[in-house]
Amino acid sequence: MTKFVVGTASCSQFFLQTQQMLYSLQDHLPDNTNVLLLDNGLTTHQRNILINNFGFVKITFFQKELSAWERSSYIFKTYIHQIALENYSNHIYLWLDAKTNLKYNQSQLLQILKKQPVYSHIPFQQAEELWTDQRTLDLMNIEKKDTQTPQFQASAMVFDFRTNEAKEFMKELIKFNKRKEVITPEGSFKGVNAPTHRQDQSVFSCLLKKYGYVDNYFIWARCHNTLMF
Repeated sequence: MTKFVVGTASCSQFFLQTQQMLYSLQDHLPDNTNVLLLDNGLTTHQRNILINNFGFVKITFFQKELSAWERSSYIFKTYIHQIALENYSNHIYLWLDAKTNLKYNQSQLLQILKKQPVYSHIPFQQAEELWTDQRTLDLMNIEKKDTQTPQFQASAMVFDFRTNEAKEFMKELIKFNKRKEVITPEGSFKGVNAPTHRQDQSVFSCLLKKYGYVDNYFIWARCHNTLMF
């Protein structure tokens, strides 16, 4: 039986969206799927709601005192990625932002994973070079032709850890995310209009292109208010 594990993060501001995301798992993944949830500021009452009313998944809460940089760079996702890689190496790992709902069931996910072991979802319709700082592109050795293609999003990611390819991809993703000069070049900022820099999303998108995992047009997940950064 194929095993799945889901990573996410939430705070009091996105509690409603987190519940919607978790309910989307009920219809699409096996019962008792493990959910690794980084608690970035849920209230005790909100945590109790998740514990008492979402018994169809197994939620493990994690907490980490985050600096302003760790929050703004979204590197906190990397902490959950590392836990998933180290403890769920024979699983299919999905990262879903709190505002993201799963749309594919396990059979559909398994079908697309036959084509490539790592996926994003629904790319932007603007070139990578407009959404990623040139210094990041240079440090990651991204070819010019790939800077002209759309940027892939990081609000929903899937990694087939049953394969060595996905595990090696994740190791490199973690390595790049931990380099401040790559994920947040000095003076860069995340804006709502291009040109700008998208921190962890820029790194993930560029790495997909380096590995040739570019068939990311399946709507296997949907982020609400995708362009509301």
